[in-house]
Amino acid sequence: MFGTPSSTPAFGTPSSTPPFGTPSSTPLFGTPSTPAFATGGFGSSLFSTPLASQTQQQQQTSLFQQPSTTGFGFQQQQNLFATPLQTTPFPSPLPPLQLSTQMALVAPLPFSLADRDIQAIVDAYKEDPGNLKYAFKYLLLSVTDPQHRGKLAGVSDIMWAESMTKLEGMEGTDRERLWPQLVQGFKDLSHRLKLQDEVIVSDAERLRMTQSNIKMLQRHFQAVALPRIERMRQKEQSLQRHLLRVMRIMEALEGKGFRLPLTKAEAELAEKLDAIIRQLKGSGAELSRRVQNLLTVSRVQENGIGAGGSLYLPGSTKIHEQSLADMQEVLQQQTEAIARLGNVLKRDIRDMEIMMAEGTEMTEQLS
Repeated sequence: MFGTPSSTPAFGTPSSTPPFGTPSSTPLFGTPSTPAFATGGFGSSLFSTPLASQTQQQQQTSLFQQPSTTGFGFQQQQNLFATPLQTTPFPSPLPPLQLSTQMALVAPLPFSLADRDIQAIVDAYKEDPGNLKYAFKYLLLSVTDPQHRGKLAGVSDIMWAESMTKLEGMEGTDRERLWPQLVQGFKDLSHRLKLQDEVIVSDAERLRMTQSNIKMLQRHFQAVALPRIERMRQKEQSLQRHLLRVMRIMEALEGKGFRLPLTKAEAELAEKLDAIIRQLKGSGAELSRRVQNLLTVSRVQENGIGAGGSLYLPGSTKIHEQSLADMQEVLQQQTEAIARLGNVLKRDIRDMEIMMAEGTEMTEQLS
């Protein structure tokens, strides 16, 4: 019709080809006979092959070997006059998805995430002594006997370490009395609060009793003790005045030479002095004169014996030598006794002076 032999078809292609230049073994758009997304029927996922990374199928070229691509990535045959088809890609309403071409084999989970969350909540509320995941578990410090102290079972190491650190930070008395005690759930907390309320009530009652006792003691002190103390003070003052009067009387008697013995030793000394005085008085009123005469005779005799002459006392007879020796011995003993008596009297006088000085000082202090 347009100057081509009559053996060719109207569009210049042999009769063995289809009208668009593709063999009959290919579909209309030049794709193989696989499904639209290169997947099986129901055995695989619908999106196992990504759209962006899908391998383009080898297309049969058209008569003029100029394929054109549409917006979906499929090849089209050129038209009869080798003019590429201008196709406008359809805008995708969603961004392209990055899907992997293959899925790794993952072991099936025994429980889903929701089941595990529910199980965690159940474990947190399950009140069991051996349940470490129980959420309502506390370690509170309580007064505990030393024989019952030790690490509690069913308590985590972190909770125990925190409780012991808190206990070590307390004072010595509290650290010796207190020890961590495990409290689980609201039941133990309510029981602990009940015990604390009972202790608070008992302490308040004890405090009220103590306050009432203090008030009663104050009233007793004001009504009974103070008047009695005042009476005792007045009695003490009267006794002090009586004592001063007695001491003045004693000082007056001691000044006159009369003194009663106060101790056993003083009584014995007084008896000895009385015996010596009686001995001195029993020898006669003229003892001193006779002693002087005897001393004179003895001196004269010594002088006469030393001169070699005989001794004659005027107006008296001759004295025997043995009697004279005995008399001298007696005089010597009496002289020694008088000396001892003088020493005793001196000590007695010194003691009297000391006692009088002490009595004067005491009188001045009391006055």
